[in-house]
Parts: sequence; structure tokens; C-alpha cells
Amino acid sequence: MNANRMIDMIVRQVMRRLVTKGVDKGFDLAGRVGKPQQGQPSANDPQAAQHMKQNGDRQAQNVKQMQRMTRQMRRFMKF
Repeated sequence: MNANRMIDMIVRQVMRRLVTKGVDKGFDLAGRVGKPQQGQPSANDPQAAQHMKQNGDRQAQNVKQMQRMTRQMRRFMKF
């Protein structure tokens, strides 16, 4: 077995583990949608609207950052 095949095998194992962990995290997150988290303000709280807006802004920033990263990574991927 040459070095190239060994490196490919190791890279595949690492990528498989990373993808599996990412999918598991995604399913966990999707399972929690709609359930209130501990420490979250209730809907009757006057500061709840501001808190939700801040969370929405943060999520929008994260989405934009992921879009930029995906565009940059696309250059190196072979499809």
C-alpha cells in the first residue's frame, strides 16, 4: 500500500466522522425547534421582542458568513 492510498484512507475516515457529527448536530437542532430553551424570555416579556430581533440579526450574520465560506470553498472542490 503506497503513501497516497493511506493518506486518502485517513482523509476519508476523518471526513466521514466530521460529516456524521454535523448531521447529528443538525438533527438535534431540528428536534429542538419550537421548544423554549431555559433562560429564554417568555412571549409576554416586554424585552422579548428586542431579544428575538437580536437573535435574528445574529442568525442573519451567520448565514451570510456561511455563504461567503461556501463560495470560497467551491473553488477547491471537484464536482
